[in-house]
Amino acid sequence: MIKKISVQKLSTILFFLLLFTSCKVMLVPQYSEELENQIANAAKATDKLYIDIMDTPFGERNYQTFSERYNEIEAEINSIQLKNEARPKNGDFLVIIKNLKDAFGEAKKYHKDHNTLTEGEALAYQASLAGYWKPLYISEKALK
Repeated sequence: MIKKISVQKLSTILFFLLLFTSCKVMLVPQYSEELENQIANAAKATDKLYIDIMDTPFGERNYQTFSERYNEIEAEINSIQLKNEARPKNGDFLVIIKNLKDAFGEAKKYHKDHNTLTEGEALAYQASLAGYWKPLYISEKALK
């Protein structure tokens, strides 16, 4: 025998059913198109820096020639880090950015300390830094 359910009980059941099916738990930060573009542009600037270093004759590859560009890229990394520090649920992003920042700082310091880079060193830093930019870019893009 089928039991009749009152309208009030049915309404209560529907309310809780709707409540639980419409809840959304976010364990990652919100996607930011602005940050995705900033990451892509900074990665491109890093790549171009090393392409330009390799295109420059060896005797002219001194650190001073490229110091302003190193500083611009470092400032972009700092800006990306600051924006991510302000976003909730972004612990993984901050680890990726710290690794990128450390690797970029090491590359910059090496060039500054040695004043010049061989083509092999420039190529190695170009590839290495691309490997640090990629997870940051993919992580932001995956939030879409």
